[in-house]
Amino acid sequence: MSLFDRIANITKATLHEALNKLEDPVVMTGQYLRNLEEELDDAKSELAAAKASARLLQAQREEAGRQTALHEQHALNAIKAGDELTARRAVEAKLHYSEQASRLAAEEDAVKRRIAELELQLEMGEEELERLKKKREELAERARKASELKASARPQFTRGLETGAAARGFERMEEKINGWEASAAARGSVGGHPASSSRVDEEIARLQGKMNASDSGGEAGSK
Repeated sequence: MSLFDRIANITKATLHEALNKLEDPVVMTGQYLRNLEEELDDAKSELAAAKASARLLQAQREEAGRQTALHEQHALNAIKAGDELTARRAVEAKLHYSEQASRLAAEEDAVKRRIAELELQLEMGEEELERLKKKREELAERARKASELKASARPQFTRGLETGAAARGFERMEEKINGWEASAAARGSVGGHPASSSRVDEEIARLQGKMNASDSGGEAGSK
């Protein structure tokens, strides 16, 4: 496979994936119903035209039949009168209209068969349309429930725009601040706050007094 073929295949795959993501099942089923309704409308128009054609063919066939019978009678009258030329012309006209009547009858039969097919297709199509309309309502309800379930299962901070990334950033910053606070608390517990110089002086004086009192007691005991 050439490089161009591989690029073309990748492009097609990417395009199909994008189209799949864009396809909304409820919207697509609505489009399918509209397509079917358009086909049914076309079939109804064709049926109406076929019925009009059948009526016209029937009228033409009946007229050709009347002309056939009329010219046959003319031929009989001419034969009785001994008018061979008129009889011949009447027979020729009779045969012309007879052939025309046969051709029109065949065309009429073909149109009537098409009418029967269209009527059957329309009946089945209307039934299918009603079935699919109910099916679409069912699918729309299922899609709505699935969407609600997905929304309820999704963490609240990820709703709306691209707030998930912002929320995760806030979490990282909060973790860092928590670490700073823990570190500061640990240092405070070990080192404590520095004592003031006056307290240090007082404590030294107290200890010195304690030592002096101890020394004085020892000397008195030795005397």
